[in-house]
Amino acid sequence: MTIAEWIRRCAQRMPDKLAYIDGERRITFGQFNDRVNRQANGLAQAGIARGDRVAVLMNNHVECVEAVAAAAKGGYVHVPVNFRSVPREIAYVVNHCGASVVLVEQEYAAKLSEAGELPTVKKVIVVDPGNPDSEYERWLAAQDAAEPTVDVTGDDNFFICYTSGATGTPKGVLHQQKQSVHHAPVVVIGYEFTRDTKVLLVYPHNSIASINMFYVPAWLLGACVVFTDQRNFNADRWLELVEKERVTHSHLVPTMLFRVLESQRLKSTDISSIVTIGYGSAPMPTERIERLQEVFGNVLIQGYGMTEISSIAAYLDKQDHREAAGDRSRLNSCGRAAFGTELRVVDEDDRDVKPGEIGEIVFRGPQVMSGYWNEPDKTAETMRNGWLHSGDMATLDERGYLTIVDRKKDLIISGGANISSREIEEVIYWHPAVREASVVGKPNEEWGEVAHAFVSLHTGKQVSPEELLAFCKERLSGYKCPRTIEIVDDLPKNALGKILKTELRSKFWAQHSKKVN
Repeated sequence: MTIAEWIRRCAQRMPDKLAYIDGERRITFGQFNDRVNRQANGLAQAGIARGDRVAVLMNNHVECVEAVAAAAKGGYVHVPVNFRSVPREIAYVVNHCGASVVLVEQEYAAKLSEAGELPTVKKVIVVDPGNPDSEYERWLAAQDAAEPTVDVTGDDNFFICYTSGATGTPKGVLHQQKQSVHHAPVVVIGYEFTRDTKVLLVYPHNSIASINMFYVPAWLLGACVVFTDQRNFNADRWLELVEKERVTHSHLVPTMLFRVLESQRLKSTDISSIVTIGYGSAPMPTERIERLQEVFGNVLIQGYGMTEISSIAAYLDKQDHREAAGDRSRLNSCGRAAFGTELRVVDEDDRDVKPGEIGEIVFRGPQVMSGYWNEPDKTAETMRNGWLHSGDMATLDERGYLTIVDRKKDLIISGGANISSREIEEVIYWHPAVREASVVGKPNEEWGEVAHAFVSLHTGKQVSPEELLAFCKERLSGYKCPRTIEIVDDLPKNALGKILKTELRSKFWAQHSKKVN
């Protein structure tokens, strides 16, 4: 079974069923399939071959999903690009994956032009979502609406999701169609999707969650996806859409749910349609969980996962939330292994640790990535002895509940966004006054954790924290920039001269049971 076949079946069996709500636009599965076929055939006519990469720099719109589905049907490789990226970051992704085509929303066309040399790009298609007179719509209308003749299989490369990592260089996580096929039941079963599901999408298009938690599971059942502006989450707008569209499902990071609880609109909104609210990427304080249960009822699921394992690897389900009143250890965990996923907690020699002991989480299952695009060494480092090594340190109790306590990799997760401390450090080092730099995550009530930089300066050089922040903002996406910078005389080091991040982090985390949020 392939993703392409799921899309065809939805169009054949329920052509008039609502598939997407994008503002005032309402797209049925029949209409969607027609547009997807046209895009896939149009790209083929433009000389784009099976296996070629198609980069997409857009906000959340139907056109984004069309590009994902066209890749599934035409055998292309979909490469979503973060809309918050600066031109340097856009150029890296496009050039690293060797994209043949870039679909860019009109809003970001200038950014793409400033990205510099993109030697592999043969065609740039500018998209103006919702404008029926746009160049994109005219191009689409001129293409053949017949089903593409490409005989795709589960082994066809499907998409590459770029994620920040410990090295500071974004890694392209490659997934084939079969991995998304195997992951879809994780969402359908765990989150209780049905054909009548209406899921409200708040994650950006470049997130693994958008593709594997929303688009693909919806194609399996014929469910509907509702779009909202992911650039700036608005709790009032989220509540408005829940009531207006009778939304049944959504998945948010805790900071978003905090804003929903604080919204003045909450008391007057009909939220009775909600079946499941997922949350993840940061822990949820117990009192907020209890408040959400008071407001929404027994609808909460906490998901834990990573791009390399297709999205969800473990979850704390509704039953856990219902039964865990007063059981803080269970609510502080991220639940148990998801459907189809094997997980262990191991020591440095890949031996299982005892219940309650700290070790690294490793995963195995058919939804694990194919590898990092053009990075065989990094793939071999992460995939060892048939197991994916997560870099997350955790305990596993006798009941199978997993609790994250630290990260082996220098990764900061702030408001659900993965931020590489190494990437920030490299940018800070570009400043001529900087001698050494080290970036760590510090706890933050709203965002879980935020980036904080410790910096020492060359003798005789001067620069203020404010000047360094401005320097970073010119060279990094806003969400990656450190929130605070601290100038120090020297950074703590071990006998070999390695900067001791654990000592730097302890300044912020000494009173916390975990070393990450």
